[in-house]
Amino acid sequence: MTIQSWAKITGAVVTLVAIVLAAMSIRPARAHADDNDTDSRIQIGFKIAPVPLNLAGKNRALVGLGSYIVNAQADCNGCHTSGGPPNFNYAAGGNPYFGQPQVVDPTVYLSGGQNFGPVGTPTGPAGYAGPNIITRNLTPDKNGRPEGGHTIAEFKQILRLGTDFDHIHPTCTAEQLTEIEGGATPVCIPTSPDNPVVGDLLQIMPWPTHSHMSDRDIEAIYEYLSAIPCIDNTTSPPPDGAPNELRNDCGTGTPVNDAGKDFSIQRALRSHRVRR
Repeated sequence: MTIQSWAKITGAVVTLVAIVLAAMSIRPARAHADDNDTDSRIQIGFKIAPVPLNLAGKNRALVGLGSYIVNAQADCNGCHTSGGPPNFNYAAGGNPYFGQPQVVDPTVYLSGGQNFGPVGTPTGPAGYAGPNIITRNLTPDKNGRPEGGHTIAEFKQILRLGTDFDHIHPTCTAEQLTEIEGGATPVCIPTSPDNPVVGDLLQIMPWPTHSHMSDRDIEAIYEYLSAIPCIDNTTSPPPDGAPNELRNDCGTGTPVNDAGKDFSIQRALRSHRVRR
């Protein structure tokens, strides 16, 4: 074989390798939905969002993906709603369990308030088992931060470790247990050797399951919750035993995000009694 033939073959091989490498570098970019709306989950997320979304200053792809996770996978509104029977989180005439076309009630959407009762060990003459576990308001506060104004770092810690930054129901101290034995009902969870509840951790909420989510998925949820309307309950009292820190304040000024950039939050047109 002549030198010219070898040169032609070598050139062809080099060209083929270059084409293959180029194709490999392009394929992941097409498969990723990080920077565009081609992911079907993002499109579905925007389609099923039950409330108007404020996309100003936000990553559109993250908002759409977050809506998909919140509304199509995790069913967050199934627990985090202040709606009561018979429709709970559905609007009147929009309850699918009644054979009606599904319509989520936007006035209580992710506003918290479901009462799951106590989780502690009945103690004392009244059988006190601690304060009721009530779901939190996930809508953004006056600063545009969801779930009581938590930062994205705190939000990740909530979903990964179950940290209750609000300290709503701490484990009872020895002094408080003595008070309960005397008939008092302090805001704490009585525990026992066979029911060692840790009050510093969120109870009922399935954070052990959510802890396995990727950073991007959690960031998408946070971005979506930052884009939904705030439900303001500053004029309503909190549930029995809960401190005022659980009251969501939509404020009256222009919110500021973590980076200090002004952006607007769509607010509910009226106040609702929201139990956290």
